[in-house]
Amino acid sequence: MENAELPAQLVGQVRRKNPVVLTIANDVTADKVADGLSACGASPIMSKAPEEAAEMVNLADAITINLGTINSNQLVMIRAVLDANVGRRPVVLDPVAVGSVDYRLKIAKQLLADYYFTVIRGNASEIAALAGYDSTGHGIDAGGHQPSPVPVAKQCAQRYHTCVCLTGATDVVTDGQDIFINPTGTDMLIVNVGSGDMLSSITAAYLTVGDTPVVSSALAAKFFSLAGANAAQQAVGLGQWQMYFFDELSQLDSQQLANQLAKERDDNNDK
Repeated sequence: MENAELPAQLVGQVRRKNPVVLTIANDVTADKVADGLSACGASPIMSKAPEEAAEMVNLADAITINLGTINSNQLVMIRAVLDANVGRRPVVLDPVAVGSVDYRLKIAKQLLADYYFTVIRGNASEIAALAGYDSTGHGIDAGGHQPSPVPVAKQCAQRYHTCVCLTGATDVVTDGQDIFINPTGTDMLIVNVGSGDMLSSITAAYLTVGDTPVVSSALAAKFFSLAGANAAQQAVGLGQWQMYFFDELSQLDSQQLANQLAKERDDNNDK
């Protein structure tokens, strides 16, 4: 399937289904994630109590595990949720800063060894670290010298037998075989703290409606980046962009996304 053939109708399906996404959140960005999920038509729930993990999984349609503010207590909660899930719901792993911090990389690799994740969503540094590359991340950002994103994403997907969404100036989504390239975006998504966290949980919402993880993830990335690009056309700075961005997340529909995909197809045919 080519990028232009992605099923834009998933945007409307998510809004109609209103899937419940359980996010084990990054404390820094939890409010943005909740607002982003709500804006795209999903219903956010979050928890820190292992005692309610099984009930939370029963309520959820999809799960996101975010390592942004990981500590020993949160790790207990993460394992409680994953143990209760046992393959029942799609799960997205957001391996925040594993390209920079050995402790986080160790935790991420152990979780990937112990549990199956439907999608890994990370920046170039994070995905490279999980794939076994010698990457030089800078905090939560990609930073430093990075290898070409396509082979990095493919290697990571093949290593963990999953779908990988590597995000940056150009997004790469792959299950190790099929590859989707998303050139749509804006620098505002890079400088806005929490963009990746939001996309990880929105990806989880899209996993509840698509036929395959790679198609659902690619469509989620396209939807998210188009909302960001549209907002950037109206904003003069980051604060104003955030306001317009949430407006775009709440208003962008299947037809607008289909038009963007058709435009990209025509542009490619003209080259």
